[in-house]
Amino acid sequence: MSDSGSGAAHPGTVRQGGRTARTALAVHQAVRELVAEHGRDGLSMHAVAARSGVHEATIYRRWRDVDTLLIDVEVACLEAEDAIPDTGDLRADLRGWTETTAASLSRPGGFVFFNAVASALERSRQAEAGWRQQRAARYVAERGGQIQLALDRARKRGENPPEAATVLDLILAPLYLRAALGYRPINDDLDALVEAALRG
Repeated sequence: MSDSGSGAAHPGTVRQGGRTARTALAVHQAVRELVAEHGRDGLSMHAVAARSGVHEATIYRRWRDVDTLLIDVEVACLEAEDAIPDTGDLRADLRGWTETTAASLSRPGGFVFFNAVASALERSRQAEAGWRQQRAARYVAERGGQIQLALDRARKRGENPPEAATVLDLILAPLYLRAALGYRPINDDLDALVEAALRG
């Protein structure tokens, strides 16, 4: 399948199978490696092309800019991850998920991807690059969907789960703030975050 087909022209769209999928896999792997090695400052379309073996013009045509590329990598990672674990107990589900999220943010370059999503959303509010907003919105929807699924399971078991927004406010937001400001280790006292969310 050609990268330059006439359909589905949205940046970052990955068709299943064939050359397009192989291209996306090579580019995504190159982005993860470069961010881990050099952070956001070491990432450019030229560097990704050199590392991935994909022509730079193809990368620009598919993703247009580095922010869109970073968002696409993060969305792909979220979609490949298992959902919040189903242990039969919401507290244990959220604890396992919180540990996984903290570990992801702690990895080299882990917070760079979140910054790209936040940057894309801010740019879209300024009426720039609506196509980037679509990818950022997909990231937010994917993350929210993972949370809602676990809460719905808990409710069916007869538990009294918090709202998804509460989980975002009391678990994800503190983790991202720790990653952004470095005022506290990301994985410090994760149980307290989970308990705060469960209390609502």
